Amino acid sequence: MVVENMEQPRVVAEILDAEDPTFEAGSVHTARALLTNPSAKAWTYDLVMYLGAGLSTVSGQATIAAGGSGYVDLAVVMPAAEGVYDVYLDVTVAGYPEFLEHKKATESVTIVISPDVDIGDIIWV
Repeated sequence: MVVENMEQPRVVAEILDAEDPTFEAGSVHTARALLTNPSAKAWTYDLVMYLGAGLSTVSGQATIAAGGSGYVDLAVVMPAAEGVYDVYLDVTVAGYPEFLEHKKATESVTIVISPDVDIGDIIWV
């Protein structure tokens, strides 16, 4: 239900680009988004960032003053499987049934598994 003469929540989300979004499987990295509140009222935004089809989901909240902007950092655990994953950010406000923003990052994330080995004690048999 929309009430007349009430400010509706709005947001402009910008996912900041990384120089080389290639990460090791299972590693943790921080994604940074810039949120701008173009409305005349402060809002608390609920954020959900995910890679691919709902993989490695992380959520958070940010309160942005009327007409203000702020950076939001979200720590994301990278998927266990190698591949290229699209990055999405959904922004909502409690009590409003629709997404304010469904943003796809301009760059995908590439997940790799580098070769590794652990060598135990060397013994003579």
